[in-house]
Amino acid sequence: MLDTLSASKAKGKRSLRGHEDEGIEGKLLTAAFVSVAILLAELIGGLLANSLALLSDAGHVFLDIFAVGLAYYAARVCRMPADHRFSFGMHRAEIVAALVNGLTLIVLALFIFYEAYLRFQSPPEVRGLQMLVVAVLGLFGNLIGIKLLHGHTDLNVRGAYLHILGDTVSSVAVIGGAVAISFTGEQRIDAIMSAFIGVLIIIGAGRLIRDSLEILLERTPRDIDPKMVRRMMLSIEGVQDVHDMHIWSLCSSVRALNAHVVLDSKGKEDQDGITRKVRHLLLDDFNIAHSTVQYESVVCCDPHEH
Repeated sequence: MLDTLSASKAKGKRSLRGHEDEGIEGKLLTAAFVSVAILLAELIGGLLANSLALLSDAGHVFLDIFAVGLAYYAARVCRMPADHRFSFGMHRAEIVAALVNGLTLIVLALFIFYEAYLRFQSPPEVRGLQMLVVAVLGLFGNLIGIKLLHGHTDLNVRGAYLHILGDTVSSVAVIGGAVAISFTGEQRIDAIMSAFIGVLIIIGAGRLIRDSLEILLERTPRDIDPKMVRRMMLSIEGVQDVHDMHIWSLCSSVRALNAHVVLDSKGKEDQDGITRKVRHLLLDDFNIAHSTVQYESVVCCDPHEH
């Protein structure tokens, strides 16, 4: 007998996610408009100040806009209802967008490293004061973006947040470089700050790509121990064995599980009660909302866990 474990509590969580997504969309649009303003300021300022650090940061901001735009699109797509073609809905759109964001960050960092190397070999004159003014304006705008997107666990929104966070740290580095150039006159500082920005971008992008690929490859979520899940399911009275268990993520906030559960004679008499207990255990302790269990009265194969 095949039971799909989805209760009103799980539906409530999905409904709440829908309302949260609508709020996230407004924040993402606001963050995008702020990023456009920063981009224009840094492009103009970078050209006037002849600063690679500012122009590198402008390139990062351009990808911020791209990232936030993808996040906005994915947030809308994720709210689309499931149908016969996409039975789980469009949750994976979030992960695809996050992976694309991570890859574009890597490309940007490599370009920054190349330009920084050229400028370190032959440093041009950089106008430190103009560089400082624009960097401060960029920092202020990035702080607004951080405030808007901070605290969301959605991997797609987190990708956009990491873009803006990295750009915020970049703005601080540019400010430090501008002050140092103004006081020391050492033009190579601009190239050094640019390389530092590239390192920060690589670190954030690497984590984002890792998390995205783990979900696409259906890895068990890092915060879930399958052995613990099995032990807790076995602790339910009437459950004799659990095998062929699989746990994966549809996106950063939606988990799924399927498993074979062997019932003893007492468990067969109270199958509905066991269903409720398993459902609440998985949802309350492991945040697994999509659960499918196949009940067996005898062991049909060698019990084992995948």
